[in-house]
Amino acid sequence: MPEHLDHSENAKTKTSLLLQIAALESEIAQTQAVLLKQQEERRRLHSQLNSLSPINQLPAEIKTEIFHRTVCLLASSKETDDGETPFFLGKICRSFRYFVWSTPILWTTIRLCLPKASYEAQTDLLRDWLSRTANHPISISLDTVISHPPVELLALLASVSPQWKEVRFSNPYITNRCFDASPGIENSLRLLTAATVYLTFGRKLDLSMAPQLSVLHLKDFCLSNVLAPWHQLRELSIEPCAMDEIRLILSNAPQIICCTFKQIDSEVSEDLLDIDLLYQPFSVLERLEYLELDFAWLDFEWSWFLEQVKFPSLREVSLAGPCDSTTEETFLLQVVKPFRFSKLLEKFTLHNTNKPSNNRFLTQVLENIPSVKVLSLDFRKGSSGDQFFSEELLQRLYSPHADILLPNLQHFSYRGPTSLTEHMHLFRDVLVYRFRQCNLRFVGVDSEQGAVSRIRSVNVMSFSHFAINPEIQEELDSLRRDGLDLSITHHT
Repeated sequence: MPEHLDHSENAKTKTSLLLQIAALESEIAQTQAVLLKQQEERRRLHSQLNSLSPINQLPAEIKTEIFHRTVCLLASSKETDDGETPFFLGKICRSFRYFVWSTPILWTTIRLCLPKASYEAQTDLLRDWLSRTANHPISISLDTVISHPPVELLALLASVSPQWKEVRFSNPYITNRCFDASPGIENSLRLLTAATVYLTFGRKLDLSMAPQLSVLHLKDFCLSNVLAPWHQLRELSIEPCAMDEIRLILSNAPQIICCTFKQIDSEVSEDLLDIDLLYQPFSVLERLEYLELDFAWLDFEWSWFLEQVKFPSLREVSLAGPCDSTTEETFLLQVVKPFRFSKLLEKFTLHNTNKPSNNRFLTQVLENIPSVKVLSLDFRKGSSGDQFFSEELLQRLYSPHADILLPNLQHFSYRGPTSLTEHMHLFRDVLVYRFRQCNLRFVGVDSEQGAVSRIRSVNVMSFSHFAINPEIQEELDSLRRDGLDLSITHHT
């Protein structure tokens, strides 16, 4: 009997507990419903609050421009992970995410680095990314850590070639596969304005049907393998190249503004198309403002390749090349001579070369760039030949000389061997005159008065040890105190 009563009592207790639990669950459900409603109300209020922020008050087109510029900055930043933008902006808040997801132009900059482990994920990401561009023109930068990225991904890129606005392919395999994946792709590049591509020996590249192409950077170049609208280019860089290729390109590029040729071989290329074209004269590059020539080695036979060419708009020149012999010096001097008539030339750099065998050559180079305001000379450590800052050269930079060098010079930097200990007093005199005693009124290089500009900065890194006596040191310190940006050090 007592056992029966125990079971009955337990059943009643259990029923009571279940009723209490059910009541609590009902109360919790009601509380959760209220909480969810309150959370929804909070989100609504936050949304209203966010709508009052300055950026959300802007017209849609201005907001789009701000976001687009931000995406471009993030895409170009080395600290930003590849493929992260514009997802980064979408993570900030709900309104940003909605705006980013619904604005196609924010998806038009694509930068991918393709590690092998994530090819499949990258392909899926790219497919989704491209679907958001809504056929807007796109800019693509594609890198890979191995030589053969997946064909599927490259075919996907090739399929949207009519949208290409800017492309940078850092691997010749990428270039070949993208152009092979879509037959007739050369006829679909109507929007392409800029291209950076690595080429493969013997493979053809046809960009001649890109009517808006104005910027072209080619690596592993061979002129006979490339068809390009040279006549419409504004910016061009090529490496390596031969002297005859440079002349042929420049003679057909009247619109060029910025031009860089690296690893220049001064021999004629093996695949020269037409020898008669090579000697066809051209007299002026009307718009060229920047010219960089980096010679692998020099052959005097080709020193005429810029002869009689005028550069009326030229503002900056950078030259690099060996300078170990009289023949090589003569070559570089012939290259520099046309710049004498470039009245707008302000910046001149001679670097990555051996020190000239004599300072007379360097003086002749400087004679041909009288309008230059910024001069940078950089010679390799261990260069042979005379030390820089010879008596003759320093006197030509100093007022008492009737034919003063570089009358417009304002900024000067030098790295290389010097003879400063012997001629420090002359160097001091040049600085004092150029900073304190010259006529500070700017006068053009054709001026009969011979006035010069005030020097503003001088940076000398000598590969030779030198000594400065206390009197000269005090004068140099005084120049610094008066505002001259002056650094004279030696490499240890």
